[in-house]
Amino acid sequence: MNEAMQNWGPLILACACAACMLAYWIVQTRRHEALLRRVPIRVHVNGIRGKSTIVRYIAGALREGGIRTVAKTTGSATRLIRPDGREETIARTGAPTIIEQIDILRRAIDPQTQAFVIECMALEPEYQRVSERRMIRATDGIIANVRRDHIGQLGYRLTDIASSLSNTAPRAAPLFTAEGRAELRAVLSEAVAARDGHLVAVAAGDVSDAEMAGFDPLSFPENVALALAVAERHGVPRDVALRGMRKARPDPGASKLFHHRVEDRDLYWIDLFGVNDVESAQANLDRVAGWAEGRGELILVLNNRADREDRTLEFAEMVAGAETADRVFLAGENLDTLRDAVRKAGLKNARLLKLPKDPTPRDILDQVTDGGSAVLVGLANIHTADATRLRATLEDDDHVWSGEAEAPLRSAA
Repeated sequence: MNEAMQNWGPLILACACAACMLAYWIVQTRRHEALLRRVPIRVHVNGIRGKSTIVRYIAGALREGGIRTVAKTTGSATRLIRPDGREETIARTGAPTIIEQIDILRRAIDPQTQAFVIECMALEPEYQRVSERRMIRATDGIIANVRRDHIGQLGYRLTDIASSLSNTAPRAAPLFTAEGRAELRAVLSEAVAARDGHLVAVAAGDVSDAEMAGFDPLSFPENVALALAVAERHGVPRDVALRGMRKARPDPGASKLFHHRVEDRDLYWIDLFGVNDVESAQANLDRVAGWAEGRGELILVLNNRADREDRTLEFAEMVAGAETADRVFLAGENLDTLRDAVRKAGLKNARLLKLPKDPTPRDILDQVTDGGSAVLVGLANIHTADATRLRATLEDDDHVWSGEAEAPLRSAA
């Protein structure tokens, strides 16, 4: 008997452990489902560009409408936003996982919480599906836009990317999108219909120039339109929603405009190094080009990484085709070989940017212009020595452009 118990002991112990783990999983699942049922408004924000900003806009609009709202962003600086607008940095002890969403909601939601707005942090399609169907179960889904990025996880064709993103379509609820292309909206619409929901399309034209006044000059009206649509669905008047959105704190990862006065000249700097796809970058450039008129030459810096040269060439082709810039400079790595490749891509007159070790705004302005003012835009890649020097020199809180007494930037799209 003792010998038999010794033989069966490890198996019995393993079964007991498995049973305990299963019981724990069942208890935690039921506890999370009960938590979700307590919160009547659950907004799940997905897409390629602007997710963190959209989360902040929606949370701001709902808060202003008297709805007690918790929000979480995931972008370059993960934040938990409390119902009073206070923000907490989310500290991680290891690599981020989607389980973080459950932990944050459990920590942040109290019995008075009426809404949460959360940014999707999953890239793999299956993880996106789990995020929505197991963790969020949204009453309002958002797929802001479809762009060619994260192709290793989402696919290369835009229709494939739209299909991957649609894994966060909610059940029996609206999915809001600002994606304007009919073939991509059709992919989203099919996915929503399969889950008994419906697609709600918004556009930049849904927001007037007067309504965009008071927003950051690089704000996109499409993002504002998405937040307004969600706020309207939950009974927040349009003027109240706009007021709350304007109060929302900008995301740390959002693009900002910096202004340096160099004697009688101006240097405006817009850091778009983190905008990794040419379509989004072109949309930003369209906005900047009109705003730059009368302020200075529009000058672009294409920043190259040795392991991302193909991306730089895509940007070079975009810039050559658009012909919106007065001058283009190449910065970063492998510049001697890159210049020849860029010329083959159609950008014939690109110059090399040669920054000193510790440049000043004057050094940069003197190199990129012939004595005038400039609107300087960084594109294509991030994390090179040149990009670091530009950002360290031109980006600080004292030089963020506030736009007082100046008209805000308008969308060209």
